[in-house]
Order: sequence, then structure tokens, then C-alpha cells
Amino acid sequence: MKIELTTPPRFKILAFLMAVLIFSMPFVTLAQQNSVQAEAMAAAERDAGTNVNTTLWFWGGCIGGVLVFIFSHIHEPSPPAASLLGKSPEYVALYTDAYKAKASQLQTSRAMWGCVTGTVISSIAYGLIIAAEAADELQ
Repeated sequence: MKIELTTPPRFKILAFLMAVLIFSMPFVTLAQQNSVQAEAMAAAERDAGTNVNTTLWFWGGCIGGVLVFIFSHIHEPSPPAASLLGKSPEYVALYTDAYKAKASQLQTSRAMWGCVTGTVISSIAYGLIIAAEAADELQ
């Protein structure tokens, strides 16, 4: 006598749905992590663009030259604490890293452009002074 075991169709459907749910969970978790990462980085870059005083760094580079440019590399801006309240530790870490990178990039680039602008203006001024002195000596 042969015994045949058959599973009801409902059980097969239920087992299939359970397998789909179990194997899809890592993808949902990964998507949520990517969403948190993208949100933190976007917020950090937006806040860095708002909080960094680029005009100050530009004029500092014009007046202070290379010293301000070097200081802009050394100075590490810190993110505002108000935007980190109530956030997860992962969000805080991602936000802080992205904020520091973007703010440092902004202040360094503005200080560099200020330094270049100050150097060009100083060179033109010295050139005009030397030309005026040379013209006075010729007369």
C-alpha cells in the first residue's frame, strides 16, 4: 500500500508568500537605509550652504591672502545642534560628515577665490604704482 502526501493549495500559496516576505526584508531595510542616508546628506548640504558665510571667507581671502586660505583648510566647521535633535545616531553621523565636508569645501573655495582676487588686485596696483614712478622719472 502506497501513501501519498499531498499539500493543500492554500498551504502552498501561504508558504510562497512567507518566502517572498522573508527574502524581501533585506531589500526593504537597505532601501530605508539609503533613504536615511540621502535625506541626511541633502539636509547637511542645504544647511552648510545656508550657514557658511561665504562673503566673509571671500573678503578674508582678499585681505588675509594665503594665511586665510590655510586657515580655511584647518578650520573644521561644526553642524548646528538644533538640526540633530531627535535624530537617530546613524542620521547624526551621516549628517555631521556631510555637513563638515560641504562647509569645508565652501569656505576653502571662497577663501581661494578671495586670495586670487586679492593677488590680482595687488599686482595691478603695484604695476600702476611702478608705471607712475617710471613716468615721473622720465619727466
